[in-house]
Parts: sequence; structure tokens; C-alpha cells
Amino acid sequence: MKTTEINFEDDLRYVKVKIGLTEGKIKSLDEVFKIIPITHIARKLNLNAVRLQSKIKDPSTFRVSELQAFAKLIDIDFLALMAFIYRPSTEEGTN
Repeated sequence: MKTTEINFEDDLRYVKVKIGLTEGKIKSLDEVFKIIPITHIARKLNLNAVRLQSKIKDPSTFRVSELQAFAKLIDIDFLALMAFIYRPSTEEGTN
């Protein structure tokens, strides 16, 4: 999958997301997309914004190549992104 290259100096939102993810301050993909709009990410990943929204709701529909491109886009380790997206829910078993 081809991604559009990004200059981090031009868009500090990517840096903010990277720091938030690495420091554990961002807890969900929704928080990522409050910082960087879905339409912007979709364009950079060459995806349709509606399709990206459906993948966010059901992360099992992401292709590995899409997640690799997303990790590259926000400049974090691919496995760290995988762990973030597919981590067990902490809300299970709570009422």
C-alpha cells in the first residue's frame, strides 16, 4: 500500500498523537481521531473515509498493510500500534 509522505514539521498533530500513544495518554482510536481528522488519515492512507470509520469500529477488518502504513504515518512501532488497537478491554466484567 502506498502512503503519502508527511513532513512532521508541517503537521504537529502527528507528533502529538505519537507522544500521546507512547506515553499512554491516548486510550482509544477515537482520541487519535479527535487530534487528526479521520478524513485526513484516510486521504494519507488512500482509503475512503467511510470505510476507515467502519474499520475503526471493527479493527479486525484492518489489513496488516493498512496498519503498517498507519504506524509509519504516525511514526510509531508497528507492534506498539497493534498492541494499542488490539489490547484487551479493561471494561470487561465491570458493571
